[in-house]
Amino acid sequence: MRNNKSILFVLIFWIMLFFISTTYASHTPVKFEVDINYPPFSYTSDGRIYGFAIDLANLVFEPNKFKLEISSDTWNQVYKKLVEGKIDVTVPVAIVEERRKEVFFSKPIFTRHVGLYTTKGFSKNISLNNLENFRVGVFKSDYTETLLKEKLGINKYYTYPTIEDLIYALADGKIDAALMSQEIANYFLVKNVLNDRIELKIKNIFTVKSAFAVSKKRPELVLYINQRLNLLMSKGIFDELYINYFSTYSPEYYERKNKQIAFSALYLLLVILFAASVTIFVMTRINKRLEHGKQAYEKYAQLLAENANAIVLTLNLNGEIIYFNRFAEELTGYKSEEVVGKKWVDIFIPSHRREYIENLFKQIAEKKILNNHENEIITKDGDTRWILWNNTLIESPYLNQPLIISTGLDITQIKKTQQLLEESYEEIEQTNKELINTLEILNKQSNMLQEEKEKYRFLVENVSDCIFEIDFQKKSIEFYGRLKDLFNIDAIKSKNDFAAWLEFFHEDDRNAVFKKLQDAILLREENLEFEARIKDRNGNWRWISSHVQILYSEEGKPEKIIAVNIDWTAKKEYEKKIEYIAYYDTLTNLPNRKLFEETLDEFLKKSEEEKIQGAVILIDIDNFKDINDLYGHEVGDEYLKAICKKVSEYLENTVFGSFFARVGGDEFAIVLHGILKKEDVTDLCADLLRIFESEIYIEKAERAIFTSASIGVSFYPDDGKSFKEIFRNVDLALSCAKENGKNDFQIFMPYMLMKNLKKIEIEKNLKKAIEEDQFQLYYQPVISLSDMEIHSVEALLRWVLPEKGIISPLEFIPVAEESGFIVKIGEMVIEKAFLDMKEWEKKGIDYLHLAINLSARQFKTKFFENMVQKLIERYSIDPTKISFEITETGAVENFDVSLRILSFLCQMGIKFLIDDFGTGYSSLIYLKRLPIGGVKIDRSFITELENSKENRAIVEGIILMAHKLDLKVVAEGVETKKELEILKEVGCDFAQGYLFSKPLPKTEIEKLLIARKIIV
Repeated sequence: MRNNKSILFVLIFWIMLFFISTTYASHTPVKFEVDINYPPFSYTSDGRIYGFAIDLANLVFEPNKFKLEISSDTWNQVYKKLVEGKIDVTVPVAIVEERRKEVFFSKPIFTRHVGLYTTKGFSKNISLNNLENFRVGVFKSDYTETLLKEKLGINKYYTYPTIEDLIYALADGKIDAALMSQEIANYFLVKNVLNDRIELKIKNIFTVKSAFAVSKKRPELVLYINQRLNLLMSKGIFDELYINYFSTYSPEYYERKNKQIAFSALYLLLVILFAASVTIFVMTRINKRLEHGKQAYEKYAQLLAENANAIVLTLNLNGEIIYFNRFAEELTGYKSEEVVGKKWVDIFIPSHRREYIENLFKQIAEKKILNNHENEIITKDGDTRWILWNNTLIESPYLNQPLIISTGLDITQIKKTQQLLEESYEEIEQTNKELINTLEILNKQSNMLQEEKEKYRFLVENVSDCIFEIDFQKKSIEFYGRLKDLFNIDAIKSKNDFAAWLEFFHEDDRNAVFKKLQDAILLREENLEFEARIKDRNGNWRWISSHVQILYSEEGKPEKIIAVNIDWTAKKEYEKKIEYIAYYDTLTNLPNRKLFEETLDEFLKKSEEEKIQGAVILIDIDNFKDINDLYGHEVGDEYLKAICKKVSEYLENTVFGSFFARVGGDEFAIVLHGILKKEDVTDLCADLLRIFESEIYIEKAERAIFTSASIGVSFYPDDGKSFKEIFRNVDLALSCAKENGKNDFQIFMPYMLMKNLKKIEIEKNLKKAIEEDQFQLYYQPVISLSDMEIHSVEALLRWVLPEKGIISPLEFIPVAEESGFIVKIGEMVIEKAFLDMKEWEKKGIDYLHLAINLSARQFKTKFFENMVQKLIERYSIDPTKISFEITETGAVENFDVSLRILSFLCQMGIKFLIDDFGTGYSSLIYLKRLPIGGVKIDRSFITELENSKENRAIVEGIILMAHKLDLKVVAEGVETKKELEILKEVGCDFAQGYLFSKPLPKTEIEKLLIARKIIV
């Protein structure tokens, strides 16, 4: 059986290689070559090419359209190959007229600046005019050489194969000056710590645009590159990449920043000057006008107050009158000299209101203003007048004390009218009640009361929506109200039967209404209420709320029924809408979680009463977030509606009675009530998986979308008798399906509950472990197979729980991943490992390299690279001795993010290894594009290496492929000497396993590190 699996894996492996080759064949090849050593544009490390040019090319050439073949050579050879058509594209290339004859150029991507450099303290007077008198050096075949000859007319000069050689020639005094690109020169000066020896003598001599250079054999690439550049620039991706590489070295970047700052400062200064000038001008004019207008204003205010048709008073905070205008004298009957100096409340306010008015003065003192205040005053003749007051507190350095300015309007007549209206309104209210209660009395009045009857009819017509008046003696029915014309009244009247009134009602309500009336009459009740539906003349059903009064004769027989009806149709529709929103999902129109819970509770009660079983199916769409992120939430919503429709149609055609609901964003639940065999449910789940795997065309995305789903199943009453138990168990089954790789369904088993309880316990203890630092690092050596010496150690995390001892990583790492604790734990591991490494270096163990495992979640955190950089700086760690290990799946998820993080850390010198290589299902295309330093062959391939030819073939294939890609190979889990011999034979670079040493704590591993050589 095991041999069959191995053969199958070999077949899959070679099929993958064939698929990759055919995939490449379907894509347009582009030969892209760069200068082998031209940082930060391009440079080579560990046999791989990095830099701005590489990252930009990967962004420009889409992998689904082009196969980008990247290589490097000296610049002289790169340009020669481009002209001859042996390569297709390179970048960056300065746009000069001489080159336009030989190659095509894309749109410019940035400006490069050429400057003249000398050693610091160069005493001779050097300028562009006398440059021919000095020894000048340039980078061979570079555009600076063209500028030197054509622009400056210098024909005698020195050329160097690289910029670095040119800089060292200048530093060593072999030449007097060097003409170089300032961006490149500044980079090498910083890198080689030559800032204190070489300086920029003349800056920005020339500015030259740079662009992609394209072979004349591939002109179609120019338009494509320009379109991609426009897209990258419009989205800000190009600027972000440029700043990442050149913000430290680019004069253009700093000049642009300085111009922005200077422009902003100048603009701000102009605004301040303008505002100050306007302020000075306005204040000058105001001061001139104030003095001239003061006296005129005082006279005008006096005239206004004396002639105003309102009371105008000035009082102090004690309520003493200071000013009393002419209108106040006329209204109150008091002369000004009679009231000035006296308290307002003592003269004008009734005794029972004085305390209230005194409190108002306190409110004015606190609030500064009190408007629209009404109160009564007593005039000299003893009359009561109502005044509407506006009060304002005036405080000024020109006044000895704060003053209250009060203006009052006489509203006595308004108050009287208001009182009359209120009395009339009360009478009308009372009359309205009496009219309804005494309708029979009004009908028996003589013609003398006909006018009053018409008034009553008018009120009824406009107050109520509709009134039914049934007269048992006359056997007639009358209708009043605003909505009476909505009903076919003539058809009812023509029957001359009061029972015809019931024909208005909905057949489901008719009997209930008749019974209520019948019971009320039997019990001689005078009032009753009900709600019912009645049909209008258009055939529409309208809801009414009916308040009925029954009038009886002296003998106790019913004489008349008066029903006052209010149209509640809109209210009922609103209630129905609210109920729908409360119980249904507005996007898919499926029942929501609340209705699902109530329905499942009902099914659970029935299952106990009827002794039948059912099933709950919980569905979660796999990676639904990716659809929203890639295409937008509108496309995601359309997909949800479409997939729900397909599932609903499928369930309608099954033999089961089903209830389908949306219980979360991308979570759905199905209840199957009354199932006979559990096997039928498993068949249904398999069908559901196929539905979710099928393609669905979404118009807004203009493409077909397909995904998969994870499903959990729980049966009732076997797995639980309450909603809480059932839903918990089905959720555990769903989680198990996700852990199995998704696109799967799992049926709840009791062990899942125990597993979940254990996970909760581990999660609780993990939090405590982080707070109390219960983690330790063990180290396992990695052996170089060329000399059998220790090359590096892998840091392995161990959790030492005080009560239980060491907890296996297999138990707590998945929980830490799911809970998010892995991010904090991972940071602690890196810091502990760096600290141990630094201590080993102090003990003379300075050859050692360190490997640290990363989780996918930790690796993709927002500030991961910043955290690593800070720890390296804090402990002064050499980044070239650090390797991070990450799984294949973790590396290719969110590929663009992985590429950015790996590229940044690789530039620092950190290496990345693919852990457990061969066990994942990632695309080798992605792995080829990532800046990976090596792979670790999973121990499952090493275990059977002695006895399995297939395993040996797989290992040989992995090593061969890795070496072709300039990757190092580490074999994990080596336990026998025979396995070691085979690994040496097939060319494996490194190995680790129990054959050499088990993982050891820090103090024990030190002994091996000091000895260095491993004997087996």
